[in-house]
Amino acid sequence: MLLPLAHGKTQFIEVVRITDPVRTHTAAGLVGNAVARWDGKQAQQTMTLIADLPVGEPYRCFTPG
Repeated sequence: MLLPLAHGKTQFIEVVRITDPVRTHTAAGLVGNAVARWDGKQAQQTMTLIADLPVGEPYRCFTPG
């Protein structure tokens, strides 16, 4: 999966469950609740897993905003 080149410097990830999926998916229009917070090594490992997702059909189920 394509990520910004700086993804290896990620220090913090906040996972948000979108509670109103009908709204427009722009930063201003999203409504949700934080369900997890990962920092340091856990955030970096997560970004590595995401970056390793295959290109093409299989990765469609993961669409970060």
